[in-house]
Amino acid sequence: MFKKAVAAASRKDVNAIVYMNQRLWGMTTESWQTEGAERFAVKDETGKVRPEVYNVFTKQACATMCMHTPFWRNKYAGIAEEVLNDLRVAGIYMDQACSSLSCYDPSHGHPLGGGSYWIQGFQKLSKDIRNRANTKVTLAGEGCGEAWLPYLDLMLSLQVARERYSVPKDGWQVIPFFSAVYHPYAVLYGNYSSLTEPPYDDLWPEEFAPKEPLKLLPQTFSKQFYLEQARSFAWGQQPTIANFLPEHIEQRKVEIDYFMRLVKIRNRATKYLLHGTFLRPPTLDVPSETIPLSRLSIYAGQKGGVSLAEGTYPVVVSGAWQAPDGNVAVALASFSDESLTFPLRLNHFTHPLGKQGRIYRITEKGRKRIGEWKDGTVVLPVEFAPRDACVFEFVSR
Repeated sequence: MFKKAVAAASRKDVNAIVYMNQRLWGMTTESWQTEGAERFAVKDETGKVRPEVYNVFTKQACATMCMHTPFWRNKYAGIAEEVLNDLRVAGIYMDQACSSLSCYDPSHGHPLGGGSYWIQGFQKLSKDIRNRANTKVTLAGEGCGEAWLPYLDLMLSLQVARERYSVPKDGWQVIPFFSAVYHPYAVLYGNYSSLTEPPYDDLWPEEFAPKEPLKLLPQTFSKQFYLEQARSFAWGQQPTIANFLPEHIEQRKVEIDYFMRLVKIRNRATKYLLHGTFLRPPTLDVPSETIPLSRLSIYAGQKGGVSLAEGTYPVVVSGAWQAPDGNVAVALASFSDESLTFPLRLNHFTHPLGKQGRIYRITEKGRKRIGEWKDGTVVLPVEFAPRDACVFEFVSR
């Protein structure tokens, strides 16, 4: 059934990647005992395994396996080989890949504590997985890590939806820092942005089962959804929606239409938003708005319900980009219910514009010339409908 579904999706250019945690082994599993896995696990300064517990219901512990050991690399690559060649998926999401631990086991043959052995082991692992696959595969990792850039194709970046898992008033603000530096070298994707409460696994205790699995969140939180999607779009991330169900197309038509509009615009502007280099976003004279926020993990059922918060944000998210051909673009997305008029100002001192050129507006419907600039300065009056989005392209002569 699974293989048939994957094959059917592939014929429609929908390519699946599957989850495989890259460093954990369950300590209560039979294989932990029969394969003597403890010997190859990460040890602390006292020489003991440090258990990690993630399941809030079963409390069963996992151990981190040492990436330096050929045993673990061969074990993981063997499972990956079966998944890629038998199930014929397009790739693997290697959870917890962009992290390394200090290991103090002298029998592993690496320097005790920190060192470069972890990333060197990951390099060997990723190469082995690709060599074992019968076709080209995509490897994705969790989080953003400079050292992993040569070995991963995708990096999961969930901070665009930070408000779902952190207190908005803790003093931190989300900025596209990693994109600003490394966007040409890694495809960032991922979002906690969801229209539902978290999923529930039937293997978890019945007393914690929700009355309505994947219940729709109140539309009170729609602007949080728009904000998260606007950040991904303007900051050059691959658009992502979590816990999507086909019925959302009708049940949450406005929200899904917004998401699809951003996807379509991005597909018309990939020379900037996928292949471009991040520039300093322009300063916009737009109002800010305080919006309700839902705080709840989106991929694991929890004992508590949705908690409420609020945050204040400019109603338009912006990002500036330079394509490989040297031209410049500005991506804008609004989450406001109101129409907006504001100036977009650029000049050749702050952005690599030519002295003159033509201005185009890219929307989900296409690309249209709307004007030109001279003397290296742009002052463009922008008129936005409610929840509008576009890319302004500046093509130098």
